[in-house]
Amino acid sequence: MTTDARAARNRTNAQKSTGPRTAAGKASVAQNARRHGVTAKPNPASVAAWLRVILDDPDLTPADFLAEGDRMRLALALAEAEVKVCAARASLDRFECGDEPTSELTRDFQGGVEAINDELAQPGMTAHRYRAGLSLLKRIGRLISAETAPGAKRHRLFRRYLREARAQRKRAFQAWLTYLEEDPKEIWKAA
Repeated sequence: MTTDARAARNRTNAQKSTGPRTAAGKASVAQNARRHGVTAKPNPASVAAWLRVILDDPDLTPADFLAEGDRMRLALALAEAEVKVCAARASLDRFECGDEPTSELTRDFQGGVEAINDELAQPGMTAHRYRAGLSLLKRIGRLISAETAPGAKRHRLFRRYLREARAQRKRAFQAWLTYLEEDPKEIWKAA
């Protein structure tokens, strides 16, 4: 297949997959990044606090944050990266301590457990159906454990978010240091 034909095919396919079309679908996916807050936009108050620390100026006002120039842009990038690292670390810690809210999948499993328990409590249950229900409960219990245990998919996801946030912070810090080295006046301001 030629490059032009492949490009045309890709454009045609892209028109078919444009995401949710209904208001309910759009409302549902709009909240995807807010499940645990790790990938959400950083809290502006926390960014401002870090910015004051980075610039060593406790009297910075919101109007100062809008200042143009490399100094403010780089300091703001570093402040946002610090806030993201803190948020990712906090989410990972909450998950590892068991304080993180359960996932939708885990809640669905727990709902299934309740429904099966209600069914097993019904009078006239045969021994065969009762054993089948208990077997199903055992399998669901293993799935819930796999979802919430250290090393599970969600745990790996939180660790990945933390690694990505740290990498972003490292890049922002390197850019900040490069800026300070290029402008000798800035080194004395930072010292």
